[in-house]
Amino acid sequence: MTGPMTRPLSRFLLVSVLLLGSISAGAQSLPQPAMPPQQVQAQTQAQALPPTPTAGTPALGRLRVFDDWAVACDNRLSCSAVSLLPQGAGEAYSVLVWIGREGGPDGEATVELSGAYELRGKIDLFVDNVSAGQLIAARDMARANGPSALKLIRRLGSSYSFDLRVGKASIAAPSLSGLAQALRYMDEQQGRVGSAGALAAIGDKPASLARPLPEDIHFPMAATDMPLTGPVELTAEEQQGARALAKCGGRPRELPIDLHPLDAGHVLALIACDAGADNVSSIVLVGMGGSGARNFQYARFDLMPGATGEPGVPPLIVNAQWNPVRGSLSSFARGRPLGDCGTSETYVWDGTMFRLTQARAMPVCRGAWEWPVLWSATPREAGPVRTASGGAARSP
Repeated sequence: MTGPMTRPLSRFLLVSVLLLGSISAGAQSLPQPAMPPQQVQAQTQAQALPPTPTAGTPALGRLRVFDDWAVACDNRLSCSAVSLLPQGAGEAYSVLVWIGREGGPDGEATVELSGAYELRGKIDLFVDNVSAGQLIAARDMARANGPSALKLIRRLGSSYSFDLRVGKASIAAPSLSGLAQALRYMDEQQGRVGSAGALAAIGDKPASLARPLPEDIHFPMAATDMPLTGPVELTAEEQQGARALAKCGGRPRELPIDLHPLDAGHVLALIACDAGADNVSSIVLVGMGGSGARNFQYARFDLMPGATGEPGVPPLIVNAQWNPVRGSLSSFARGRPLGDCGTSETYVWDGTMFRLTQARAMPVCRGAWEWPVLWSATPREAGPVRTASGGAARSP
């Protein structure tokens, strides 16, 4: 499992609104977030093996929805499935179920229970009303790994009901409808069909049967000894040059420019283009040259952010977040106010362009606050990891 995403909004808000019935009144009529073809293929598309990663443009994994489960595999053959709210349901899940399986012959299985409310202590698991063990929750999370997780996943995939209890009280009963198909899809993508190590398509072939792991995607980060935070000032001429590029619908914007140093010779400029109740879109520029003499151009991306739209449109980051410690730029486009659908990308600066390190998506708005991973890559530090104050920290 690649690991859960940073939750983009309060899970309490998500569940509270759902419990008031907003999802039951409009879940089926709500428009799904616009997603470019290169991000999420049609759910009805024939099953295909995950794309082989290349040194060029990232090829995102395909996301499928089977009844009440969404599943996807990334470029490293790591697959994940997440429980969805049943269509037309009047109540939200208080606990989300995440199932993950790493690729390769030794790929580990994981089951996570993520709480919308406070989740702690002993959680009793019942499958088809029969005890299936117990997990200990801490910090709103309970997890099983390895053989115990594999056993639980197989049992869930061949059963009808899943009940989570604290004492005698049921705290959640996530739907298992579609899980068997989602698990088989994971087996197909990872090359485990017919093996003793499969999740659903179990057979007599060796448990080690699996597609070999693709080569990991590594790339260098920009080398710099300067801190990636602190004030950046532009002259009037520099601001004019930046604003001349940042036009929304053919008109320049006079909103403040959000500035961040990228390295000794480059500055990131985010200029808000459109702002709504849920999303703020910003044009991404990079300034080159010394202070007072910077020239701005559109930022380059190895894969354009999902909100950019048609070719030729300047790159747009939605709800942009710059992390000066990691040197990363993130985009999170909500499909609706609850934030349970949309697209999310994270990039790092390599000295010439922004390189995609992670992409997630959820094409249906059905209560999931964790989204499957469609792409993952690892930046290589050119030196010690920078702290926000410019000091050095140990590399992870």
